Amino acid sequence: MLTEPTPFDLRMHVFRIPVRVHPSFWLLGLILGWDPDMPQMTLICTVCVFVSILIHELGHALTAEAFGWRSEIVLYLFGGLAFSERWHNRTPTKDIFVSVAGPAAQFCLLPLLFATELGLAQTEFGDQIYVRAAMHYLWFINIVWPILNLMPVLPLDGGHILQGLFELFGLRDPLAAALIVSIIVGGLLSYASYTLTGGGFGMWFIFLTIMNIQAYQQHRAQRW
Repeated sequence: MLTEPTPFDLRMHVFRIPVRVHPSFWLLGLILGWDPDMPQMTLICTVCVFVSILIHELGHALTAEAFGWRSEIVLYLFGGLAFSERWHNRTPTKDIFVSVAGPAAQFCLLPLLFATELGLAQTEFGDQIYVRAAMHYLWFINIVWPILNLMPVLPLDGGHILQGLFELFGLRDPLAAALIVSIIVGGLLSYASYTLTGGGFGMWFIFLTIMNIQAYQQHRAQRW
């Protein structure tokens, strides 16, 4: 699996939370920012992706730690994961707070980005192409990605929030309900993406929809 430890992992601690960066994570920056004519842009994109996703996962992990759940973060090809030990004092409300905290952490960056951009506009440094590229990447990653992450599609944060709400409202099988909604919404978002943008995030939502169909079938088989 792409999250399994390797000898080439980068390991660190941020706010006492263990962080492990799988080698496949760096491919994400290459895929998103590849520019054979200006390889510096690829490096800038990779750094922006790293900082943004780390902040997102820290939002999850720090909130979980506040509830007394030991956490760790893994960054890999498909983004990041914050693992938490939720075997004690777990409630649907706490799960929802942990899920919301990731996108919220990124949204909290926006005022800082705005202030930084205003400050840079008063200097010649702000006109440099690499600085403008970094600001562009940071704005995009910390606005578009958390919005997409809040879509009610598992395993995105929005899907986990929905599952928590179903559990909070007493549905008999909150996971099955969340998977059904995920399949419907994922299919609609795939169609909308291809219709409106000619692709965009359509393939990503198709992948998630297929994954949720398989998860629903497996869940039903286990229930029966």
